[in-house]
Amino acid sequence: MKRVYFDARMIDHPGIGRYIRCLLPLIAEDTELDVQILGDRDKIKKFLGVERSVIDFNYSIYSIQEQVGFLKLKKIIKNDILHIPHYNVPIMARFNLVVTIHDIIHILYPEGASDRFAPLYMRFMVKRILKTAKAVICVSQATKNEIEERLLLPPKSGGIVMTEKKRDNPEQGLRLGLGRAEGQSPFFSVIYEGIDKSFVKITDIAYLKNIKEKYKLPGRFLLYVGSIRRHKNIAALLDSFQKFKEKVTDAHLVMVGRLSQDIDIDRNGVTYLGEIESDKELAAIYNLASCLFNLSLYEGFGLTILEAQRCGLPVVCSDIPVHKEIGGEAIAAINPSYIDQIDENLYNVLFNNTTRESLISKGLENTKRFDWQSTAKNTINTYRKICNEGSDSSRLAAGHARRREDT
Repeated sequence: MKRVYFDARMIDHPGIGRYIRCLLPLIAEDTELDVQILGDRDKIKKFLGVERSVIDFNYSIYSIQEQVGFLKLKKIIKNDILHIPHYNVPIMARFNLVVTIHDIIHILYPEGASDRFAPLYMRFMVKRILKTAKAVICVSQATKNEIEERLLLPPKSGGIVMTEKKRDNPEQGLRLGLGRAEGQSPFFSVIYEGIDKSFVKITDIAYLKNIKEKYKLPGRFLLYVGSIRRHKNIAALLDSFQKFKEKVTDAHLVMVGRLSQDIDIDRNGVTYLGEIESDKELAAIYNLASCLFNLSLYEGFGLTILEAQRCGLPVVCSDIPVHKEIGGEAIAAINPSYIDQIDENLYNVLFNNTTRESLISKGLENTKRFDWQSTAKNTINTYRKICNEGSDSSRLAAGHARRREDT
């Protein structure tokens, strides 16, 4: 039985926390794995309801203490697998490391970082991952492509060299070398996230009415769900909504998410709800909306598109690669620079029943591609690949040793 140590310190975070909360219990069900959970014991009990197989590891992410903690952890883990679902990886200690990279937002949009050192830290850490990890999991092909294009240097520079590249099938891996033995290079794979079971079409009219009253929601409204940051293109979202409101005077825009930066969203017809902690209530808001509206310039995955589609909501969004990858043909994808085009698409999706019903139907079908069981299965296969490669290396080393003895 192979032992896997899973870093769950970010279990209470909104994005990566959901990844941990949904994936970790399914991985732990595998009878061939012994999963040990690293993190705050109380938080893990709160979110997962488990106390066994938990190792206290309460160091703050991005801290020097965290790196000291990794050194101490090495004495426990030895040759087992360490899975870190973020880029805050060990610098000094070496592990059989699996890392999930959700996006490289601070590298692409450094102006949106919480401090000026964050982009430098991320660039250093991602390059560290590419040098030391056994496997790297990307949550979308778009994220993997960005890493290739932004961080993979030409061979002459002494940087990272692609030795195998398979873009056609997202389940295929990618081998990367950094001027070292091929067997040491990380295995890249694209493993999609799933959709939480809370996000469904709700038929309980009384419950929907209660949510509508609780949040004082208008009768018909566009919905934005996500953090309110500059790379989300909030200014264009608000400007295009105001133009749309000139045509549809009773239009409303409801915004859900953390206001992370100093961005003015005070506009006529705009309602800001802040963060909705309950997935059930957020699902109800999706159900009450007329359309999901998102003009983001960059995403690592695009989970809100899938949540909306699962709730039977049509989606109008920017035509960035990850939206087209995740949303498929079930989205009205538009260039976020063309406000007139945005205006026309919104009107068409809201008032053309044929277009609207087609997007809803295709959206529900599209969501069948994404489930956490598949995420867990493919993640476990990544663990097995590392174990198999380790066994092959051991057999090869033993063979070399026997040949030396024979000579």
